[in-house]
Amino acid sequence: MYIVIGGGVVGLHVAIALASQKGHPEIFVLEKEKFLGDHTSGRNSEVIHAGFAYPIGSNKAKWCVEGNKLTYEWLEKLKVAYKNCGKWLVAFNKEEVPALEGTLKNGAACGVPGMREATLAELKAKEPEMNDFAGVIFAKTSGMMDAASYIKALERYFAAQENCHIIYPCGVTGVDPEKNIVQTTRGPMEYSLLVNSGGLFADEVYKMAGGKKDYRIKPFKGEYMIWRKGKIQEVVYPVPRRFLPGGDKDKRLVSSMGIHLHRGVGGDLYVGPTQVELDWSQKTDYTIVTPPEEFVRQASQYIKGVKPEDLQPAYAGNRPKLYIDGQPYGDFLIVNEKNQIHVLGTDSPGLTAAPAIGQEILRVASSFI
Repeated sequence: MYIVIGGGVVGLHVAIALASQKGHPEIFVLEKEKFLGDHTSGRNSEVIHAGFAYPIGSNKAKWCVEGNKLTYEWLEKLKVAYKNCGKWLVAFNKEEVPALEGTLKNGAACGVPGMREATLAELKAKEPEMNDFAGVIFAKTSGMMDAASYIKALERYFAAQENCHIIYPCGVTGVDPEKNIVQTTRGPMEYSLLVNSGGLFADEVYKMAGGKKDYRIKPFKGEYMIWRKGKIQEVVYPVPRRFLPGGDKDKRLVSSMGIHLHRGVGGDLYVGPTQVELDWSQKTDYTIVTPPEEFVRQASQYIKGVKPEDLQPAYAGNRPKLYIDGQPYGDFLIVNEKNQIHVLGTDSPGLTAAPAIGQEILRVASSFI
């Protein structure tokens, strides 16, 4: 029996990949919350990332580019609402232009298709009220999705397969790696393959399962405001933080795209997310602590006239950033120990990379199952 711990978008894609094998044994997805995707998978920007922001040769770059194509295929297959609208990246001043150029070169080296230098006139033809930026890039393969509907659709698809089951709420309380038994709030379960895709809690599961290395997940909060009076229709981002001077030395910034403007497929316009480093113990702290004035300051770099009273708190989500020996790792990590596979550090672009991560887990598992 295969057990997948964690019912977020990564866990579901892992389970679906395992279920693609002919003659597979029973597969169980265990989720401790009352709903699937209750944490990181359901609390993000819902952006389908292109893959240009991550270090060349990294798992994030590779699986985001692969996952981008696969995600659009899954959204079509499952009939989930999305829009392949592309993404604009802007340099707010001339000092940021070299970083914008570096982003374009990085995207090309990572194999991101459809990314090009654009003009201010192109952007202003769509958004005439935006500020005059010093530089503009357009990434064609970026988009937006309805993440909640995606998770529900993946759940339905997996659960409809032969010998495939999802149990929730069902928390994991212990793992006996010698006897291949998982202790849960619903009772013990034997396994022949255990995949840990616990997101924010993957480090805790790793330790339960006998893991000896110093892998820890630290939550970084991303807060969002909703701007009901805003008229922006496009997805507009700043230069990724890691390309600015000194940013490449801080691995906490690998997935930090900065506060941006995006309109979800449901029609609401959001400003966010922030990046607030939390204590290790605050994995489920979703309170919004950043004042509206900071969101106004950031949004005003894109367009004038934003007022604090125009913004209302929307939601917050915590990114599960991996630390190894106390230092930020800045990438996805897959650890294979006997008949256990642990997926760690699945912060952004985890939503986009999920189907590619699922295929990688299947490849790893195929060597011993």
